[in-house]
Amino acid sequence: MKLVKLQCPNCGATFTVSQDSDTAVCEYCGTAVTVPRKKAKVTVERRKINYKALGIFGAIAAVFIIAAIIIVCTVGKSGDIDPRALKSDGVYLVGEDIPAGEYVLYPNVDKDDKDATPVLEVRKTRETATNKADFLYRKEFYMRQYVNLNDGEYIAFEHASLYLPEKVDLGGIDEKGFSSAQLKVGKDIAAGEYVIVGDNKQTQYYITSKPEAALYGTAALNSPDMLSFGYCENRVYLKVNDGEYLSFTGGRLYRSGEAPNPRKSENGELLAGQYKVGTDISAGRYTVSPAVNKRAQAYVCLNKNAVNTSSVPKWDEELIAQGGETLWLVRLEDYDGSVEIEIPDPGVYELYLTLWYCTASS
Repeated sequence: MKLVKLQCPNCGATFTVSQDSDTAVCEYCGTAVTVPRKKAKVTVERRKINYKALGIFGAIAAVFIIAAIIIVCTVGKSGDIDPRALKSDGVYLVGEDIPAGEYVLYPNVDKDDKDATPVLEVRKTRETATNKADFLYRKEFYMRQYVNLNDGEYIAFEHASLYLPEKVDLGGIDEKGFSSAQLKVGKDIAAGEYVIVGDNKQTQYYITSKPEAALYGTAALNSPDMLSFGYCENRVYLKVNDGEYLSFTGGRLYRSGEAPNPRKSENGELLAGQYKVGTDISAGRYTVSPAVNKRAQAYVCLNKNAVNTSSVPKWDEELIAQGGETLWLVRLEDYDGSVEIEIPDPGVYELYLTLWYCTASS
């Protein structure tokens, strides 16, 4: 038991009491005295920071961070493969290496490498197929390409990268248009009317119900997957619906009414191409002349509510073109020199003038 000395505030006498007591009575004068409580002494221990150890830890952390950045960059740039790509060159079994579904392929070829050809194959075997029956689909391509894959099929491709469609959102068409590509209507572009504008060269398009549909040769034209096709110099119109696939080459795709103005010759003549009356050209009287040494191949055609005039050799046999009515067709070889044509006001209709190997002036 600890004792504490107290001094009586009344008589000044000094006496001792237990420290555990709250009050005490002066033994000399009987005055009650409060026993003070001793405050505990709190000791704070200060330790020195080990700056050397901290520096070592920070250096190690920095090394790991830099290494991680290098690895990510290396993986992303290796072989010029976009890090968003699901797969690069190789052979993959659908259902095991990649799930079944729809994908988009992008060519991955240096413009200076003329020997590299992007190739897509869908086949029944992992090894290169020797039997034609083992090929489900094969195509050389130089623009974005969709492909639908089923379990058990093998997809093989080279000089290309495979993407999930949601990883390559084109962001919608604007005033700059889209360059040659295969597009899915309802995803990449909206349903409606478009125009492909080239630079004094043939532009063409194919509209199919499947992305893998053949686009060339007699088999393509007879395929049930081929919905529509068309081609012309400089400019050609088309219409698409949701769920269809549009493939086009030779120019840039624009929404109808948003394309650049039609190109003209130095003499102000309208060049060969397909033009929408009221959008590209006005109704009225025009003089049509064949291109140099092309009179036998020169045609001019006016279609109502149609953007597909079928193939030239069949125009005089099948006046009803796909999607609309051919109002009139003129062969310039039947005329001595130029021919005068009259384009009526379209009114509630859509009229399209097509010039093949000829020019027109108003």
